[in-house]
Amino acid sequence: MGNVYLAERTDGDFGGPVALKLLALDVDTPELRARFLQERAILGRLEHPGIARLLDGGLSEDGRPYFALEYIEGQPITDDADARRLTLRERLRLFEKVCEAVGYAQQHLVVHRDLKPSNILVTPEGQVKLLDFGI
Repeated sequence: MGNVYLAERTDGDFGGPVALKLLALDVDTPELRARFLQERAILGRLEHPGIARLLDGGLSEDGRPYFALEYIEGQPITDDADARRLTLRERLRLFEKVCEAVGYAQQHLVVHRDLKPSNILVTPEGQVKLLDFGI
């Protein structure tokens, strides 16, 4: 539904990279626009260390909605576990962090509709971050 780009603000308000999600031109229908805006509003209500934070949102110059999320430096959970040669116990601890973030979202009546390894990143510090709720 949206294209994600690595971006950086140039107005001086914030520094550093962000993940910019922009509604794709080929799917800019009223129904999908409403879903995109709903995802943005929902992400704005979620504040958890295991969920990528919404930083900003608005309309592009051509009128398409966008939102900016914190940029997560990391790799998919399965790649991270393999690269670090985690034991089963360590993998379960990592998965427990995923469950905590998913549980937090569900307590706020938000269901992650696209939970897969590529939407669960692990930072170099070992922090799990959920992305792309697929709302």
